[in-house]
Amino acid sequence: MNEVKFPYGLSNFEQIATNDYVFVDKTHFIPVLEKERFVSYLRPRRFGKSLLLSVLEYYYDVSRKNKFDTLFGKYYIGKNPTPFSNSYRIFKFDFSGIDTSTIESTKQGFNLSVRGVLEEFFNKYQIFTAHQQSNILQREDAEEIVYLFFKHYPKDDLPVYLLIDEYDHFTNEILYRNLNEFKDSVSKNGYVRKFYEVIKTATQQGTVARVFITGVSPVTLDSLTSGFNILKHLTHKAEFETLMGFTENEVKNLLNLVLMDKSKENEVMQELKRWYNGYKFYPFSEQQLYNSDMILYFLDEFKSEQRMPSRMLDPNIMPDYGKLKQMFEVVNVKKNQEVLKEVLENKQIAAELIYQFILEQGFGKTEFINFLYYLGNLTLQDALTPKINTFKIPNQVIEELYWKYYAKVLQEYANLSTETYSLQNIVLDMAQNGNYEPFFKMIEELLEGLSNRDYIQFSEKYVKMAIMAYMYLAGVFYVRSEREVKNTSYIDVELLREPQNHFDHKEYVLEIKYLKEADKDQLAGVQQQAAAQLLNYYQNDLELQSKPELILLTVVVVKSTVHVQRVAL
Repeated sequence: MNEVKFPYGLSNFEQIATNDYVFVDKTHFIPVLEKERFVSYLRPRRFGKSLLLSVLEYYYDVSRKNKFDTLFGKYYIGKNPTPFSNSYRIFKFDFSGIDTSTIESTKQGFNLSVRGVLEEFFNKYQIFTAHQQSNILQREDAEEIVYLFFKHYPKDDLPVYLLIDEYDHFTNEILYRNLNEFKDSVSKNGYVRKFYEVIKTATQQGTVARVFITGVSPVTLDSLTSGFNILKHLTHKAEFETLMGFTENEVKNLLNLVLMDKSKENEVMQELKRWYNGYKFYPFSEQQLYNSDMILYFLDEFKSEQRMPSRMLDPNIMPDYGKLKQMFEVVNVKKNQEVLKEVLENKQIAAELIYQFILEQGFGKTEFINFLYYLGNLTLQDALTPKINTFKIPNQVIEELYWKYYAKVLQEYANLSTETYSLQNIVLDMAQNGNYEPFFKMIEELLEGLSNRDYIQFSEKYVKMAIMAYMYLAGVFYVRSEREVKNTSYIDVELLREPQNHFDHKEYVLEIKYLKEADKDQLAGVQQQAAAQLLNYYQNDLELQSKPELILLTVVVVKSTVHVQRVAL
């Protein structure tokens, strides 16, 4: 069998098409997209936005006409080309690499990025005189540069197709750092607003015939208001939901390119669904999408060894933990962390789905929930009314990031500095040898630190959340909660073996109870009640009965003291 090459980390279409990389053909969307002239399309990071823009660039660029058959011949659009193929000069921006550490570096980086794009355009198309180029490039501000560019642009029959990738990457960074600075940059006199005003004028004059903008959040576009209000937003349109990301069938087809033992398809697909699926962008959709980058990462790792990667979480997504922390620090940290607690506790949260952020009216709970949604940290679950939706955590990748962040929040409030290394070794010992006491000693230490703070009103649910947060931070077990057991009720917490763990492995079921200090004399009775519940779960659940090294534990907390007992099977 020939080697299957997955384009993990690649976003250049020519490189993919000419080097036999697997390409999930989405080019049947091109004729539909052509019905719109000025378009924005938003998706979370690592959903294939850059690759889509590269496809559009090569398809419409007049300078690549002689490569059309080589690049597109085997795909849908190559067999069904539109009249506009290779009919434009491409003006392509990517605003993802700007240094946003200060106000000055951000503006300078933006100006340099715009100037660099123009230099590439001049070299590629050779339609400007040397004097015109010099006159344009000597300007300092981006709006002046693009203004002169369009002023001198030849008034021929070959207009510009403007592509902007990661349009909001640097403005979101500003938003994380300082809301007022963000408002200034996109306000009426802000340099970002002025840049887009020049582009809008060029569309009105016919120089720019088409625009396609990708990014993550509508916050920046909404803040530009009349400065750039020409776009049609396709983000939530049913017919474009699968333009980015992979469907169930697309993932199955990719998996079967490398899966040697076809009898394991369902087993592997279940893991892929748990880790990478769950995204929904059209409120009434009946399907959920997979994060395309994560799928390609998995398949690239899986193809040689035919087993789950040691890390199901793409190492390149790890910096998103820092981004997550920044997100929760936008405007009001404490209120945002309350949203986190509600999502982790209830597994969902209800709010209005908003298509426009009006920052002049504030950035409250609804805006923050939607901000998390657009950035891919929440996704749509159910449409309750035409306006109000429930949002949920899409998958295991995002859930791990949330719980790890929540663990750090708890440690901060408890004034602890527990090293993740120590926690991991304690939990590993728990998995390998059944030595669970040290872990619950750590939980007790955490609860003692929290007991004198207003941050947490103790109850069973918060004890459970503390245990889960530490378990996610350790990264040894698959943590599952509130699974319904037939004819009984819901299991508090299960600590299960991850398929990528390759050692003898204990698994746990926890029944968690909480007592106030005044009720400590009820401890024995509550422990007995919890033990009976655990045995009832076990007797009514074939999955639990199939586990050879299962340990049942009652965990009863009295104020902040943790009492753990093992229940004999």
